[in-house]
Amino acid sequence: MGELIQQMRRQLNEFWKNLEKGKKIKLVIGILILLISLTLMIFFLTRTKYEVLFSGLTSKDAALVTKKLDDMNVKWKDEYNGTTILVPKNDKNRLKMELIREGIPRGRYSREDAFNDSSWTMTEYDKKQRASYALENDLANDIEKIEGIEEASVFLNLPENTSYVLNNNEEPSASVFIILSVGRTLSSIQVQGIQDYVASAVGMNPDNVSVIDDTGRVLTISTENKENFDLTEQLNLQQGLQERINKSIRSFLESVFGYGNVVVRAGVKMNFDSELRSEIEFKPPIQDMEEGLVRSMEKIEEHMENMFTGGVPGVDSNVEDVTDYVQQEGESSRYDKASETINYELNEINKQIKKAPGQVESVTVAIILDKNSLPEGELTDDLRAEISSLIYAATGLDTKQVEISALPFIEQIDQYGPTEDIRAKFPAWLIALIAIGVISVASIIIVMFRRKERDIDINEMIEQKASEMSVIEDIDFDSEKSKVKEQINNFVDKKPEAVAQLLRTWLNEE
Repeated sequence: MGELIQQMRRQLNEFWKNLEKGKKIKLVIGILILLISLTLMIFFLTRTKYEVLFSGLTSKDAALVTKKLDDMNVKWKDEYNGTTILVPKNDKNRLKMELIREGIPRGRYSREDAFNDSSWTMTEYDKKQRASYALENDLANDIEKIEGIEEASVFLNLPENTSYVLNNNEEPSASVFIILSVGRTLSSIQVQGIQDYVASAVGMNPDNVSVIDDTGRVLTISTENKENFDLTEQLNLQQGLQERINKSIRSFLESVFGYGNVVVRAGVKMNFDSELRSEIEFKPPIQDMEEGLVRSMEKIEEHMENMFTGGVPGVDSNVEDVTDYVQQEGESSRYDKASETINYELNEINKQIKKAPGQVESVTVAIILDKNSLPEGELTDDLRAEISSLIYAATGLDTKQVEISALPFIEQIDQYGPTEDIRAKFPAWLIALIAIGVISVASIIIVMFRRKERDIDINEMIEQKASEMSVIEDIDFDSEKSKVKEQINNFVDKKPEAVAQLLRTWLNEE
């Protein structure tokens, strides 16, 4: 057997030696490709296939599942930021049953579970209750995804619609209980977002959604006060506006008086009260018309002429034998009466004017200029008036007062200003590039200086060796065989550096 192996080895060696170089390369490449293909095939055929064990997990549920899998020495993978856990395909069903038996993950009843659990034997009431419970859990899962919320619970009150005459018409409502992370709070905008989200999912008025935290505080805001700001937001808004005004005016004046020569402090008074005002206005339908269109008109005229008076009412008028007195004929009389009533059609304009909270009522600005930056070191009345008018125009707000003073600045004011100005004007990458360039130039100068010193040292060494060579004793050429070779050898042994320097000098002269 051993001889057969040796014979095969010799044959392979002879075969390899007889091959051309190109064929050898092709053979090696083919063998490598074959080995790589076999390796990949074995890897893909024998690798462990993973399938989803649980998906849509919260961070706490995912931690419980992975901890239990580690205790069971089971390999696992996670996807979608840890919300999906995968395990080997062959162990999936066994692991799922074991984990569910131990109550892991704690999970929530989802709409998918409600759909899968439904059957034809289930009553309509049971189906609605399961669907409501699943909706509560889905809403709670979504609310827990908000940053700063550890846990959430949602409870829905969905009254049933009945056809009875005596119906309370009860509106749906919801309650949300949240547990916040340590040191975290929710802004009014976030609370309003939770209200709107739950109300939109169920179809209810956002005012019917109450949100409380684990300390028992009611976080919800009614619709009437949604536009109001809490104290923290008021302060942040006011300080932010003051900072913007300070920065704008400072940069505006520093372009004239120089960087660091201006200090600006602005005071802003804001009104956060909400106001609703109603106005009714009557206007003619046609512009520039004093009267409106005629809607109705009533005109009455009365005319009477030559009116005669009748007998005096009573008994005498009806007696036959009445003494007839001669009367003078009266003059003719006339009575005229006219009246006209016109109703005009006017446009009735109803206005609902709502004043938004956070209105700027007044702005005051105080400015200090460096006395050394002013012409002749004085702040004249004309310059003060000119700066004030510019500030009034630049702020664009209802600026009530502008005070300007000139004082000498101390050097500490500019201690950090230039650095901040450089960082603001030049990006970090440009500063780093300039620093690298300066270091490179300095390194080149240092290297050149050292080379120059080295050249000077070499020249001094050459001169020193030359002076030493001048005192070397003469070679005796008169002795037998001149003894030249022996003397040269002795000289080389005693002073090899001088000989090397001498040869170098001769070469340089040539």
